[in-house]
Amino acid sequence: MFFSEFSYQHHQGGGAPRDASALHDDGTDHNLTVLLTFGIFLSFILLYLAAGVIWASVVTAIAVTLSFFYLKVRARRRAALRRHGGAALRVAAAGSRGGPGAVAVSAIPAFAYKRELAGAGGDATGWAQCVICLGLVQVGEVVRRLPACKHMFHVECIDMWLGSHSTCPICRAAVEPTDGQPELPV
Repeated sequence: MFFSEFSYQHHQGGGAPRDASALHDDGTDHNLTVLLTFGIFLSFILLYLAAGVIWASVVTAIAVTLSFFYLKVRARRRAALRRHGGAALRVAAAGSRGGPGAVAVSAIPAFAYKRELAGAGGDATGWAQCVICLGLVQVGEVVRRLPACKHMFHVECIDMWLGSHSTCPICRAAVEPTDGQPELPV
């Protein structure tokens, strides 16, 4: 049996070996080597597991920290947009290439959104959605209605879009008014 080698063999004659060479033949050196090898192997496994747990903890902490800072920066940018009414985005859109330019963006009128009245009853019905940010347009929010196609968007969203495009994000109609005059909201 394998485990029988781990116990000391008692020899006849008072427990003392008959000659000096029998001392090395009983397997105690082999047992010690096996035990030391097993101990070293086990310590490497434990060290590897501990290092893995530490590594996983460090990576998780870094990911949580980066996510926290990203959300904090995003919240600050949204708050700045709400405070300044999108003025920073209008300036950025005016200076970028590919869009209609500062004159065309400023020529498109911005107005506070209000729901349309349904017939003569006077009840406000319907809703509007900005397809750029996929958010509902709330009553009182500042929006722009494109003159050619009459599609409506949040001012911040359409100004950012027009910074790099010269067409409507929905129907791809040209943004420039056909007669050159800005069109009043409907």
